[in-house]
Amino acid sequence: MNPIWQDRWQALEKQLQDMVARYGKNPGADPNSTLLALTDSLLAFGKDQFNFFWEGFRTSQLLPAMMLPQDHVLRATLDQVAFDMAIIQRIESQRQQPEYQKTLAQADKLAQAALNVAIDGGLLPQCGVLTYFNKSANIRLIPYAPLALIGVPFSAETTAMDFLAIPHEVGHFVYHHSPGLAAALHARIPLYPNWINRWIEEIFADVYGALVAGPVIGLSFQHILTDNAQEKFIADDGAHPPDAIRPFAYCKSLDHLNHPKAAAALEKSWGTRLAERHQPKMFQPHNSSEAATLADAQMLLENTAVDILTYLQQERLVNQPAPWSTDSDDLTLLLDNFGTWLKKPLKVDWYGLTAVAGQIGVVKAGGEPENLRTKGSTQTWRDWFKAQSRQNPNLHVPAQAWTPIFTTGHWPVKGPEGNSDGGL
Repeated sequence: MNPIWQDRWQALEKQLQDMVARYGKNPGADPNSTLLALTDSLLAFGKDQFNFFWEGFRTSQLLPAMMLPQDHVLRATLDQVAFDMAIIQRIESQRQQPEYQKTLAQADKLAQAALNVAIDGGLLPQCGVLTYFNKSANIRLIPYAPLALIGVPFSAETTAMDFLAIPHEVGHFVYHHSPGLAAALHARIPLYPNWINRWIEEIFADVYGALVAGPVIGLSFQHILTDNAQEKFIADDGAHPPDAIRPFAYCKSLDHLNHPKAAAALEKSWGTRLAERHQPKMFQPHNSSEAATLADAQMLLENTAVDILTYLQQERLVNQPAPWSTDSDDLTLLLDNFGTWLKKPLKVDWYGLTAVAGQIGVVKAGGEPENLRTKGSTQTWRDWFKAQSRQNPNLHVPAQAWTPIFTTGHWPVKGPEGNSDGGL
């Protein structure tokens, strides 16, 4: 084993310790309390994760993988830790700037309100959120804290529409953190064609966004997709439905959610945009040599969206709250009304993180800690697996067993258009 990996980890560890010390000087002030607990948990998790692979490879307990060389595993693990360090530092810097504080506080509450739909519906225990400015909307799915780290565009400072990716990003958090949810959704849809299974997370996030925000999010996503180049407009990247048909998931969802006027107006609007894009008919499924029709994909996309809503509402009893927008066939008015709604105080308790005697949990102002976990743990089988491996050092672990430890339940950045740069 090349000792340079130990040197690199020690550099990250020292910087994380310095961050913990800095945030700990004023731990009672938000977001310092959250940043302190978050950084301390990242330090504990990162150290445990790095040591698991360093020792496992050094002693040959972890058997080699042809597609995942040891150096790659160590590099990617350190990269993920460093990526989160950079986000935490960015949040600290932005929250110190008075001109950003009002917008980020508003984004925090919007994200918490979106998350509470799943919490109130019993899909999740109490979780918190922390937002920050980024070049585009995204979510960082971290495995070591019950916190959604959501990036919002810098343009949200002046453009109300740019808050509307938040419910979609929260949908990704719900998809990955609600026990059994992903498996239940996949069980409801056809096994083939396989591309619909690869799209299901994005479809769920779109449907969840419609459930939370109502018609205006459908309009927002039409704007997001319209400026994409033609090649991307009909592309299947293996995770997202092609842009050309994706808005129909919103139209179908909104119609199912009793917003028929907006659904019809949005479908008509997207039809006009498709005509401007030369009415594409075909697309190339990811990793396939055979083309497929967009019409067939649209039908399956719409059916999947309805299946997801039916499951959420009828089987999981997730209720639609007062949405962020109401039904209207006037799309300009729809956006104007959202801007007006956004100016009203949002009555929602924001939850941050707190550290309590070797544990972290979420807490609202004046409240008691909830959803406590050991600092650095993931609250999944991965914690147990690593502990068992260490207690049985003579047990050889095949790559098929340690790979899910390495990927840690999806630790990349996700966004509405697949901007996962920096992920595994």
